[in-house]
Amino acid sequence: MSRPLDLGINQIKNLLIKMGQLADETLELALQGFFEKQDTYVRTKAWSNTILILAEEVEDRATELLALHQPMATDLRTLKAYIKIAYDLERYGRYAMDISDIMNRLGAWEKLEDEEVFKKLADSSKKCVDISIETIRSMNEKLIWELSKIEAETDILYLEALKILSDVDAPSKTVVAYLLTIRYLERIADHSSYVSEAISYAVTGKRIALR
Repeated sequence: MSRPLDLGINQIKNLLIKMGQLADETLELALQGFFEKQDTYVRTKAWSNTILILAEEVEDRATELLALHQPMATDLRTLKAYIKIAYDLERYGRYAMDISDIMNRLGAWEKLEDEEVFKKLADSSKKCVDISIETIRSMNEKLIWELSKIEAETDILYLEALKILSDVDAPSKTVVAYLLTIRYLERIADHSSYVSEAISYAVTGKRIALR
């Protein structure tokens, strides 16, 4: 028979999966808006705020379980990890919203003729998000090493994109728009590593650092 604590932990996990799926959709929408020069800010802001509300719900539920039950060591690790993960997922949504807000803050800018590296970076960051969400769903710590490889590739693409922007002959507004976007994408990939590290801690009790 499942303990009330088990049911509560599973409910929190489902909330995290819901957060992750919404964050993934928010990032996809923000990137579509960036590369296609569409204003997606209103929707991404709404979704980002929803993710924030869910993150607060995760923290409240986890705190309630800690107060009402006597979690064993494994339960305690899981609850601590889930609180940490909720914050990282909230960052996904916030950075996606920031990407969509660039057009509002800077106004229209000219697209670079060659966006290949920037689109590769976007795809790589998105893949990091997808794997981190699957790691939460499956609690499979082996996925951590797959994510670590892709996150390292994301860092390489980020540096390559920085080099392009430092040398490109383009209006300053264009450079700023792309520079902000790649920085947000790099941070999203970082937080995907933090999610996986938290899952590893919950499952194995061991702390690892992917970066």
